[in-house]
Amino acid sequence: MNLDISKVMIGAENQQDFELELSLKRDFLNEIQAIESSTFNIMGTIKKVEKRLIISFNYKGNITFACDRCLTETSLDFEHVVDRELISEPSEDEPVFIEGYEVKLLPILEEDLILNLPLQILCRIDCEGICPHCGKNLNMGMCECEKEKIDPRLEALKNYSLD
Repeated sequence: MNLDISKVMIGAENQQDFELELSLKRDFLNEIQAIESSTFNIMGTIKKVEKRLIISFNYKGNITFACDRCLTETSLDFEHVVDRELISEPSEDEPVFIEGYEVKLLPILEEDLILNLPLQILCRIDCEGICPHCGKNLNMGMCECEKEKIDPRLEALKNYSLD
């Protein structure tokens, strides 16, 4: 979704407040390996400071992922504040978020979400994961697999005694 900032751009206003809801696109959810997301509530302001445009907004929403250890669906809440200077001319380092008199908010939100994703997504801190042999979720109880597996390359040492 694009936000009309024509009054700020032409100088009729120095600041514009906004409040809206954004939905993440399926392509982005696939990119971050998410299952689904809620709509994100966004509230903020755009200010003109000299010749620069500054956007400041906070957002709130959640995204559902599969736990990295046990694959259980896990919902993560996101609530952050974004402060950026908007660039209207292309450069190699910065993406352009302004087209004409509109700001593209979705790419700014997506970029901030990526920066705030945890390195590992877990259903809980002490998640046990799944058994690599039978596939049972070890958070639901222990499996019946044989616990003492010996590496076949070292099995000959099992019969070796120091006597």
